[in-house]
Amino acid sequence: MTAGEKRNDKGGGRRRSEVLESFMHVEGVNEGVSEGVNEGVSRLYQAVKHNPGIRLPELSTRLNVPVKTLERWVKQLRSEKKVVFRGAAKTGGYYVVDGER
Repeated sequence: MTAGEKRNDKGGGRRRSEVLESFMHVEGVNEGVSEGVNEGVSRLYQAVKHNPGIRLPELSTRLNVPVKTLERWVKQLRSEKKVVFRGAAKTGGYYVVDGER
């Protein structure tokens, strides 16, 4: 540590430059994760658009994505009012909202 650098008391004795460097690394990872999620949501939307009435187990097989992940992505699309579930719980499926085609 040089004379001009201060220790960060909360960083376990790490220098500020080390703390900033690690923060920037995490920020880059978060951007990569967000990018991957957005890409997945787009793939899901396109699959529903081209296969009206499709159900999550079939989507899981076609997209090779776990059902739990698809549930999170569907939640996002539903909150954005881009897809809707129609029909009974056991036999219904997902559809693109009218006007979104």
